[in-house]
Amino acid sequence: MYSLPFKEMTFFKVRYLLISFILFFVAILVFVISGLANGLSMNNASSIINMPAQSFYLQKSAEDRIDRSHLRVDLEKLTAKSEAQPIGIQMGAISKVNSEDKLDITFMAVQPGSFLDPAGQGLETREENAVFLDRSLSGTVKKGMIVEDARSGVSLKVAGFLDDQTFSHTPVALISLGTWGEIAGRSGKSEFNGIAISKENVRVKKEIASLMKNGEWVEKDQVVKGIPGYTAEQNSLYMMLSFLIVIAVFVLAAFFYIMTIQKTVQFGILKAIGAKSSQLVKSTIFQVIMLTIVSIAAAVAFTKGFMEILPDDIPFIFDFVQIAKFSGILFLVSIFGSLLSVLNIVKADPIQAMGRVE
Repeated sequence: MYSLPFKEMTFFKVRYLLISFILFFVAILVFVISGLANGLSMNNASSIINMPAQSFYLQKSAEDRIDRSHLRVDLEKLTAKSEAQPIGIQMGAISKVNSEDKLDITFMAVQPGSFLDPAGQGLETREENAVFLDRSLSGTVKKGMIVEDARSGVSLKVAGFLDDQTFSHTPVALISLGTWGEIAGRSGKSEFNGIAISKENVRVKKEIASLMKNGEWVEKDQVVKGIPGYTAEQNSLYMMLSFLIVIAVFVLAAFFYIMTIQKTVQFGILKAIGAKSSQLVKSTIFQVIMLTIVSIAAAVAFTKGFMEILPDDIPFIFDFVQIAKFSGILFLVSIFGSLLSVLNIVKADPIQAMGRVE
């Protein structure tokens, strides 16, 4: 049974190569858009996504947007609870000393050494107000350089760089709670955007809610979705992916249907010499499986290589698990498309095939 489809594919090379190329390019589009969706997702929200926090206590009127939330926090009562930590987020800009060029950033204030601090103990330096910047700024700003907050004029010393720390498509400038107070000009009871906990703890949640009555607990994934532009970007890209897969169904189904019609006479002759319809159906599906596996494997390899040559300023993430899922979907789509032409194989009449003159 398996020798026949191989012989046919070898004989009609161009025909099967064209189908393979179509599936190959459709798969590339799906994989590339998927990689861009993942890249934009991380570029928009990597600081929150990578944060080891499970839930956030935000102002009720903030509608799950951490940048809109404002809470009055008594630090002396709160910092005694290591399970709950305040976090400050504020869009801003920094500039080099004696320079008018400004760099858009997002200040993120955390307690040095807490579970929210990706810099570890680095923020505890007292030489200057330490700031850790996202690595995307390493080409513009150097470690040890003094920068200024564009609004308050507070000087900050660049203590190092961190990977994957962005918020709303801007690099994060990680600072301590003390530096946050200087920049924001607040004293006594401080104002922050929210309170984060690292794991589910009903007791701590109730205690935080009793300290601040105007808030509510929000899960991390909802906070990520509340970041400006995040949901709209992801919905748009995944809508494109959905349309691509639907288009792939119709395109592949049309090609397999046309190929089956072209082979109606061949199917009839094969039936006349003893071949069963089930054998011919299996042979056709086997061809589709072989073409699909080769085309998708080539598309995966191409996408991996494409990622390596992309400029650094284009966010792209090759998520193998997600690529495997889309590969499975495309595989099923191809099989479904081939099944639409099975009826023509079953209906192929050996008598008409033998009596037909071409």
